[in-house]
Amino acid sequence: MAASSSTAAAATAPSMSRTASGGSAFPGPPPPTPSNHHAGPSAAAAGGTDATLSAFLQRLLLSSPAPQLRSPLAARSRSLPLLPPVVSLEDPDHRALRDAADVGYFHLAGHGLPSELPSSAIAELSQIDAPSRRESNLRTLGFSEEEEDQDQDQDGGADDPAVVFDACEGDMDALPAAAEYARQMRDVGMRVVALLSGYPDAGFREEPFAEGRRKARCLVWASKVSTGDSAPPAAGKAKAYPYVVGLHCQWEASGKEAAPASWVMNDGGEWVAVGARDGALLVTIGDIAQVWSNGNLRKVRGMARPTSAPMDTPHGEADRLSLTVLITLSLDNIISPLVPLSNATGEGDEEANGAGADGDEWRFHSFLLEDYAWRVNDQRLQFKDPLVRYRI
Repeated sequence: MAASSSTAAAATAPSMSRTASGGSAFPGPPPPTPSNHHAGPSAAAAGGTDATLSAFLQRLLLSSPAPQLRSPLAARSRSLPLLPPVVSLEDPDHRALRDAADVGYFHLAGHGLPSELPSSAIAELSQIDAPSRRESNLRTLGFSEEEEDQDQDQDGGADDPAVVFDACEGDMDALPAAAEYARQMRDVGMRVVALLSGYPDAGFREEPFAEGRRKARCLVWASKVSTGDSAPPAAGKAKAYPYVVGLHCQWEASGKEAAPASWVMNDGGEWVAVGARDGALLVTIGDIAQVWSNGNLRKVRGMARPTSAPMDTPHGEADRLSLTVLITLSLDNIISPLVPLSNATGEGDEEANGAGADGDEWRFHSFLLEDYAWRVNDQRLQFKDPLVRYRI
């Protein structure tokens, strides 16, 4: 018995030592030696294949052109003009409204605006000395000159809009053609808001200005059109302001020149060149409308911007203005969704931000428009969605 035990211990000793060192519990094959390790024909063929592949890859790398780097601005723009959906005020089509809600902008037909009225308004506004109206512009927008000076010191300065008027406060009484243009455009804008209010799939589901609930403001924003290449606005050159809907006139009053396209920054932060249609206004859906619809409407970041004027324009720089009318609110308004919960049952307490018991149906917190307006104006080119901080 003793001899058999010692024999078993001797037999298991090598196995125990290999296990303790981290190897296999079973002995492996002996290491190769010069006498038994020779490269076979398959190994030699594989070596030749590897060399051929390596030479091929080297030639491919040497003959490939260097990658072309694109600027972030160019990479985030589409230069070929696109034509958006067409919505008619005379005969609204729900499918066209659905398409417009999906992109955030559309062409408006059947608006009734006289074709010669924009040129008359531009002729009057072109005579105004824009620098002398800087303080008045800031007061119209609700900002102080000290705040604007601090903002320009931080970003190195930026171009101000040519002129900004509040058409609801009598600022344009001395400009009869421009005042009439603003009045008619305001009426068109309010009809567009009413159209979106009555749209069951993606609208507000209530008239935001009915029965004195809110008072609309109408801002006329006249911007200079620079000459040169047709490119999106450069960083720091495109101020913005919150609004419900914006109306942008694209056609040329003379009718002899092709109507220019306009730059629009979509909800994804990409510049899109939007082509013009004869007699149609370009309508952009603003950030206030997106919140009112509880996110069902897509928006445009900022306003529509004209493409650059041709270098050989016969009109000169003085009358190269772009007119945009904004339907917006006074800065003391609280902005919050108007669309009720889709599964509301009337049970449960509502939270402070307006969400129901489940908390998932509201997509935005309420916020003061004054704070948001300053943030939007300060941010300039809005590659980052300014509404992100208010999303739930």
